[in-house]
Parts: sequence; structure tokens; C-alpha cells
Amino acid sequence: MSESLKSKAEAIFNLIVDMRHWNAQFNGVYVKTEDLAPNPYLKPNFIKSKNDETLVWINPAFMTRMISDIASLRDGFTLKITSNKLINKNNAPDKFEKKILDRFDKNTEVPYYWSLEDNTFRFVGALKTEKDCLKCHSKQGYKVGDVRGGISVTFDAKKEFTQLEEINKDKEQTIIFLVIAAIGSILTLLIYQTMQRNDERKISNLNETLEIKVKELDEFNQTLHNKVKEEVVKQREKENLLIQQSKMAAMGEMIGNIAHQWRQPISAVSAIMMNIKWTAIEQGADKNFLDDRMKEANEQLKYMSQTIDDFRTFFKPNREKEYFDLKAEVKKAYHILQASLENQNINLQIYSKTQLTAYGYANEFSQVVLNIISNAKDVLIEREIQTPKIEIHLSKDEDNIYCEIKDNGGGIKKEIIEKVFEPYFTTKEGHGTGIGLYISKEIIHKHMKGTLKVENIKDGVNFIISIPLVKEKRIGNS
Repeated sequence: MSESLKSKAEAIFNLIVDMRHWNAQFNGVYVKTEDLAPNPYLKPNFIKSKNDETLVWINPAFMTRMISDIASLRDGFTLKITSNKLINKNNAPDKFEKKILDRFDKNTEVPYYWSLEDNTFRFVGALKTEKDCLKCHSKQGYKVGDVRGGISVTFDAKKEFTQLEEINKDKEQTIIFLVIAAIGSILTLLIYQTMQRNDERKISNLNETLEIKVKELDEFNQTLHNKVKEEVVKQREKENLLIQQSKMAAMGEMIGNIAHQWRQPISAVSAIMMNIKWTAIEQGADKNFLDDRMKEANEQLKYMSQTIDDFRTFFKPNREKEYFDLKAEVKKAYHILQASLENQNINLQIYSKTQLTAYGYANEFSQVVLNIISNAKDVLIEREIQTPKIEIHLSKDEDNIYCEIKDNGGGIKKEIIEKVFEPYFTTKEGHGTGIGLYISKEIIHKHMKGTLKVENIKDGVNFIISIPLVKEKRIGNS
């Protein structure tokens, strides 16, 4: 048990040395206090703050005595700093401490001495001079490494032994409990093994029954798997049929758009041919005149040919995902409907501050935009809006890019706005399949990993397409 007491005293000594070192490296500290009198052995022992407050200087020795006062009251041990070369007479060594200090003077390599007599444990550790100590003790002739005194630790050994005995008693009780628990575990294991042998036959029978049930469950699971597989195939066939119906409906609408696109160039070609005929009859057309008129006619025919290419590209399926410019695909959808929109005096504007790159099926995205614009056009015409307009806003945040398509067609009734993405739901009485918006949402959700939502805004409605932002891949400017 003496070793336990020595270890405790040594730990206290080392802690005090560390605290003194901390204090010394700042050349002491000043503290604000009303109850503590300045140390008369320190000069100067206090200063005044700007607010005329008294700040007392606490050096390592003063701090050690203050800690000793607290320890004796709270923890039952005392501390004392002592030396053969005194500055403060209150630190004078007693008989035991004097004997130890003399030993330190003879042998500076011994770090401490201890003694146990009459239930009192005494410990004195050597206090060696460090660089920070020379600020106060250089005038005493000390050099770095000299033993200039010691720190004495004293406590009641009987009280400590009593506490150790209680701890050891608790350990013994714990060991007894663990032994009893181990014996109980062994007995339980023996009983369990006996019961296990008696029940092996029952368990064997249960295992046979369980194997039969597992086999039945596997067969049922396989049947269920086949049913699910059949339903998935049916669902895919249903979706493919809906997509085909949507494309056929869109194709019919495109024929009407082609008619709008061609109406003006056909009229222009007809006028050119009439001009050639009239000039040839009335004035006698020369070669340059005929070349100019034929050039104008060819330009109109090229425009019509380009229109056919645009429609063919638009409906060409692209089954491999690609990086594409969002604004370019929006413009592609707009060009398909441009003549029809202008014929109805519908103003369409596209707003985009920066290039936005998406990843997915470009043509399918254009079809979604085309479908929403076409629906907006029909609403604006049906409701006879005075200044019909459609706005397309392209933007992004940290994670997504957005295509918002807004119109001023009066919005959608609250009771049906949640149904617009359901298959076969339509507000166009007498025409419309009711699958356009359903297919559009499926394309954005399943093929583009995004979302398609709708909300009413002032004077109209806003369809919001959100798809993941491509942060690294860039493509050419449109």
C-alpha cells in the first residue's frame, strides 16, 4: 500500500511543478481580489488598473501556498514549498524537511524522498531551477539545474489506507460475484446441453417440417416473382402504347404546324412565278432578272426543305443519352410552333443569362417543351386573351437547372390542377388525348432524373422542369 501512497504524492508533486512552470513563464500573474493581502516579500506586490482597481501579484511560491490552503480543506493533504535559502521565513523547513533538503544538496540526482511514520505519510520532491525561475532567484546564486528547494506533500496515511481497503474490498466482492456468475453459467450450460440432447429428436422432426415449409415458400415466392415480372412487362407495354399514342397525336399537330410554316413561303414562290410570267409577257425578261427571281424562289424552297429537316430531326428517336444545350433545345421546340404562334399574335420570349448544359435525351426534352408550349397556345386562343404571351425562363442553382414555362392564360382551376399529369385527363373538350402531360412527366422523371411540376401564378400558370445540373461537361454555345 505504501507504493500507492507514494504514487499519489508523486502525482500531486508533478502537478504543482507544472502549475508553477505555467505561472513562471508569465513572470507571475496579477489577479483582482478584495480579500487577499499582497505578499510583503514581493516587490512590487501589486499594481493599479486604469479603473483604480488593485491587482495583486501572484508568483509561483504565493500560488503554491494558496493551493495548499484549498487542498488542506477539500482534499485532506497539505503542500509546502521550502528551501535552505529562504526569501519568506514562513517557508522554513521542519526537521524532516531539513533532513531531506540536506540530502538534495549532497545528491542532486535523487528526485524525491518519502517516509511513513505514525500514520503520517511525508513526501518531499526536489525543486530544480529552470530558466524562468532566474527572474526572481538569480540573486540567490542559483543556476539552471540547481536544486533550490523542495515541495513537501503530507497526508493522513490511516485515512488513505482505509480508502484503499474499501476499494480492495469492493474488488474482492466483484471477484466473488464473477466467480459465482461463472459457476452459474457453467451449471446453466450443463443443464442446457442435457435438455438439448433430450430434444434433438424433436428438433430433427421440426427441421424436416421446416424444410418442407421452406420449399413451399420458395415455390410461392417463385410464383409471385413470375407474376410481378408479367405485371412489369404489361406496365411497360402500356407505357409504350401511351408514348406511341402521344407521338401520333403530336405528329397530327405537327402536320398543322407544317402547313403554317409553309403558307408564307408558298405564297412567296407563287408571287415570284407570277412576277416572272407577267414580266416575260409584258416587258420581255432578261437573263439577270430571271436569275434574281429564281434565286429568291430557291431561297424559299430551301426554307421549306429546312422545315422538313427540322421536323424529321425533332421526331427522330435518340436512345443514347448525350450532353445538350438547354436553350438550343428550347429554341428547337419554339421554331416548330413559331409560324402557328405568330399567326395567332402570341408573343413568346426566352430568357437565359448563361449557358446551361443538361444530360439526357435531347429530342425527348424538346418534345416536353413543345407539348407545354402547344397547350399554352391552345388555352390562350380558346380564352381569347387580349395580349397573349408565353415566357420561358432558364436558370440554375447549385444542384439543378430549371426551365419555367409561363403564360397569361388565366391559370388552372384549383380542383383539377393536381390531376393534369394523370393519363387521359384533358380539359380540351372534343379534342386532345389527355396523355401529353402524363408522358411529359414520365420523360422528365424516368429519363432525365428530374421533376415536372405546375403552379398557378398571377394571370396564368407556370410549368417548372427541374433536371440535375451538369457541373463539369461543357458544349459549344448555341
